[in-house]
Amino acid sequence: MKDSLSQPKQTFLNLADEKRAMIEEALVGEFATKGYQKASLNVVVKQLNIAKGSLYQYFDNKESIFLYVFDCFTQLIKKSVEKTENQDAVHLNFWQALRSVMYAGIEFIQRYPLYFQLYLQVLHEENIPQRDELIVRVRLFSKDYFGPMVEACQRQGVFVQTPVATIIFIIDAVMDRFFQTFASKYLVREPGINQKWRSAIGPEIEHIIETLKFGIASRSNRSADDL
Repeated sequence: MKDSLSQPKQTFLNLADEKRAMIEEALVGEFATKGYQKASLNVVVKQLNIAKGSLYQYFDNKESIFLYVFDCFTQLIKKSVEKTENQDAVHLNFWQALRSVMYAGIEFIQRYPLYFQLYLQVLHEENIPQRDELIVRVRLFSKDYFGPMVEACQRQGVFVQTPVATIIFIIDAVMDRFFQTFASKYLVREPGINQKWRSAIGPEIEHIIETLKFGIASRSNRSADDL
C-alpha cells in the first residue's frame, strides 16, 4: 500500500506553514460538513479569498485534494497512537494499552472534530474516490498496534487461540462504535465540551474493557457446550 494517497504540488509545499494550515483547515471543513460529492471548491476559495485557479496550482483536481486531506487525517491518527506507545510502556499490558488508545481516541475527536467528521463521511458516503482503501488505512492502525500484543498474549497463554485477525476485528469494531457514539452524544450536543466527559465516559470504558476481557457469558453459567 502506498504511504501517501495523494501528493500536493511543490507550490503548495513551498507555502508558509501558516498559509498551508489555513488552506487545509478550509478544505477539511468543507469535506467534513458536506461530504465529497456535495463539497464545493468555490465555497473554499471564497472563504480563503483566493482565486479558484490557485487551488489547481497546489493540487491536480478535487479528488487529489480530498485524498490529501484524508492523508492528513491518517497522519494525525498515527501520531496519536505513537503518543500512547511512548507512555509508561503500555505495550507491556494489553488492557492498559487498550484503555490508553480509547482515551486517546476521545481526545483526538475533541481536538480534531472536523477530521473525525470527515472519517464518518467516508464511512457513510459510497461515491468517494478510493473509499475502500481509505477505510482499510484506518483499520490498519488497529492491526499494526494491537496485532503484536495479541500474538504475545497468545504465546503467554493469556488469550485463547482465536485467530489474531478475529480478535483485532472485535476490538476495532467496539472502539469504532464507541467513538462514533461519543462524537454524536458529546460533540453535537455539547460543543466545546471540556474534561468533564471523563467522569461520564471513564466507567463506560471500564465496562467495555471488562466485557472484552471476560466475555459476555456468566462465568458461573458456562458449560463445555458454550466454549
